[in-house]
Amino acid sequence: MFILDPPSNDGNCNGLPTSCYSQHLVPTLICSGNNTPAGYNCTQAGAGEPFIKGAIFYVPWNLVSSSNGIYDFSVPDNRAQPWIDAGKLVAFDFIPTSQGTSNTVTPSWYLNPVPISSVSQTGGIITLNTTAPMGFFPGGVTAAPKLEIQITGTGTALDGVWTVCDHSTAGCIDPASQTIYAIGSGNDIASVSTGTVGNPVYGTTNCGSGTLPLEWRPNFIKAWQAFISQVVQHYASNNSVAYLRFGFGIGGENIPNHGTMVAACQAEMTKYAFSSVPAPWPDPSSAQWQQVTTTWVNYLNAMLQSERSLSSIRQFGTTMSPIVTSGSDLVTPDAIASDAVALKVGIGSQGLQKSDPANYAAGPACLGGDWCANFAKYKGQVPLELQTLNYSDPSDANVVGSLVNTVPFATGLGTQILELYVDDWMCTYDSSWNGNNTYSACAAAGYPAIFSAAAAQIN
Repeated sequence: MFILDPPSNDGNCNGLPTSCYSQHLVPTLICSGNNTPAGYNCTQAGAGEPFIKGAIFYVPWNLVSSSNGIYDFSVPDNRAQPWIDAGKLVAFDFIPTSQGTSNTVTPSWYLNPVPISSVSQTGGIITLNTTAPMGFFPGGVTAAPKLEIQITGTGTALDGVWTVCDHSTAGCIDPASQTIYAIGSGNDIASVSTGTVGNPVYGTTNCGSGTLPLEWRPNFIKAWQAFISQVVQHYASNNSVAYLRFGFGIGGENIPNHGTMVAACQAEMTKYAFSSVPAPWPDPSSAQWQQVTTTWVNYLNAMLQSERSLSSIRQFGTTMSPIVTSGSDLVTPDAIASDAVALKVGIGSQGLQKSDPANYAAGPACLGGDWCANFAKYKGQVPLELQTLNYSDPSDANVVGSLVNTVPFATGLGTQILELYVDDWMCTYDSSWNGNNTYSACAAAGYPAIFSAAAAQIN
């Protein structure tokens, strides 16, 4: 049982009571002996000590990779250290993009294009010069051949996505910091001196998630695989790290974006080879839906294969996300589950909610990735991880519902890693807590007994 992304100091208590870290989290949950964690002079275990196994932290990509190929893990390490000092386990969920309507997580070095000084096309080969070094290629400009560039704003047929070439292709020369060659198409185009060039991106207007990398294309794949490799190396010797999860879409999920049900977004994704199916896409419950999912499922499988090739001694996990969040796409989460289990990667969902027990009993899939059916199918084969959709409601009124109903259901289906929000831990064990959930409400609902029973089953 893990606490989900807990505050690491009193400065990030947004939405929580004042001094949520020093006056609530530390003495209530992670004090486990004299002067642990360092600086708090703890002399006894907190009320949640017998039950909480540790903490899992969200880690945005730009927090640890502010420059191309440079990695600094000091922020997540510092956040995790008090838990490690207290003898707890920690885990990390690494996020390549934001979950919301704007993308503030993908590093600027990846997203920001460079101004073009001149670009032309002769004999099907694009020659492009820039006013500043092209620092956006994953691995640097020497690694650019066979990666892609996206040219925009020239007002010509050069606008689009093209593959970088080198001396092995007739008419091309090896790339330099401000000169690049790419395989174009069609007629010759006279030199123009306008526009920008960068890594391929999409989605700002149509897909509801801000400017996103084309996750299923080679540039993002190369960059994110390199990042995963660095994470594995960094935490290889840290035995307090229980598991690592990497998002392959938005946030820590494997959903491409927030607009996959919007025809304009579908058309843009098809334009960039997400699928050969024109918009509007068929209903996810139809037989034709699998034609839409093939590229994305293959991409996810390739990323899982890449993780497996690193021979990490830390357990990997992934999310069984659908392409669309309406609940009717079962093809994608079922394929992710099957591929992950074959590679011994843990599977999970971040959508535990009130409707799940009733849906499972009645036959329909649990929302957010068919996790109920896949947990039942793969129980005992890989670790099964589950997170509530949001902090719970002890009165059972909102969509998340009461943990009194959802937690026993989850553990009954074999959940081995349960990630719960700070609010739910605090309202269960901190008598002075008065956050989104109150201590009195959670006590009246029976949360302490539910936590105790779950911990006895899975910790």
